Amino acid sequence: MTQVIEEAVKALAEFEADLDRIKSDASEAKKRLVKAAADEAEKAKIDALAKAQELANERVRVAKQEAETTAEEVAKKGEESLNRLKAATLKRKEEAVDLAVRRLLGG
Repeated sequence: MTQVIEEAVKALAEFEADLDRIKSDASEAKKRLVKAAADEAEKAKIDALAKAQELANERVRVAKQEAETTAEEVAKKGEESLNRLKAATLKRKEEAVDLAVRRLLGG
């Protein structure tokens, strides 16, 4: 009977040692898993920020291109208006000169 008790105690001690080892292994696995999850989360964050920056850069590029196109159109219309104004001014100047010459010549 004593031998049975000793064997039972020995078996329990081995079981307890195995259980402690399993707990330790599980704890280490948990730490590795938490670290891996944190690393993946950081990687996902970096990827998301890079994608957001890429999208923002593309939007800025498109907006800049549209603004440049609009600016060119405005400048072209302004140039056309200026040319029409110069032509109209020149025509009025010529008419004024003709009128002044006719008045001076008695006409």
